[in-house]
Amino acid sequence: MLARRVRTSMGAVVVTVLLIGVGSYAFVRHMRVQQAELKSEDDRRAAEEDRRAAEAEANRKLEEAGKQRQAAEQERQARAAAEAEAKRKSDEVEQQRIAALRVAEEEGKRAEAEARTRYAALVSQGNTDSKAGNYDRAIADYNEAIRLDPKSALAFIGRGDAYTNKGDHDRALADYNQAIRVDPKSALAFSDRGVAYANKGDYDRALADFNEAIRLVPKSAHAYRNRGVLYVHKGDNDRAIGDFNEAIRLDPNNALAFCNRGKLKLNINDASGNADIAKARQLDPSVCQ
Repeated sequence: MLARRVRTSMGAVVVTVLLIGVGSYAFVRHMRVQQAELKSEDDRRAAEEDRRAAEAEANRKLEEAGKQRQAAEQERQARAAAEAEAKRKSDEVEQQRIAALRVAEEEGKRAEAEARTRYAALVSQGNTDSKAGNYDRAIADYNEAIRLDPKSALAFIGRGDAYTNKGDHDRALADYNQAIRVDPKSALAFSDRGVAYANKGDYDRALADFNEAIRLVPKSAHAYRNRGVLYVHKGDNDRAIGDFNEAIRLDPNNALAFCNRGKLKLNINDASGNADIAKARQLDPSVCQ
């Protein structure tokens, strides 16, 4: 019974050992499966974590890129707003400048117009005073006119005429010279300067000025009459009559031309001079007295 038990025990042992061996194998395989599953789960979890980390990183980068774009857009908008504001201010300043220029221009035009009106009135008054024999008052009028417009020849000519009438031929010449400087094409200035030269006895310069006046304005009755007077002084009566005739042809109401021709005719015993003198007095009672 003992041996059997032993055998039995041995058999059990063997069986037990066998069972233990089989169980150990199954256990090891099970453990391996579990380990594999655990590793697979770990790998999956790691992969998931990597995916989530990558997704989070991608989201972070997208968010950062979005913030950068937003910041860039805000900067662009701010720059555009600053540029627009700068342009607005620049346009406003330019508009103010243009408006100021227009105001100044209008004021300048108004002042210029007023000065021209005042100048013309002074020259007209000077002419009136000079014709009335108020030469000093006329000179004062011309002085003020010249102050307003020193580049206009008329006031210089008028003042020169006033000085001529006063017998101050040197001052008259100075004014005529200035008139010619500011207006080299003024036939009136050349003609009146010729009178001043003639009054000083410088007939050659006087003749040159009369010729220049006629060249500048071939229809200047004033220049022809003055040259005719010069020819009278030079004793060239034929040329004098010719110039008086031309002056009357150009200006049939030229009282002085009729007067000068009438006196010359009477000097050469031509009775038709009386008719010329009568015509002159008819046109202007102040001449040929």
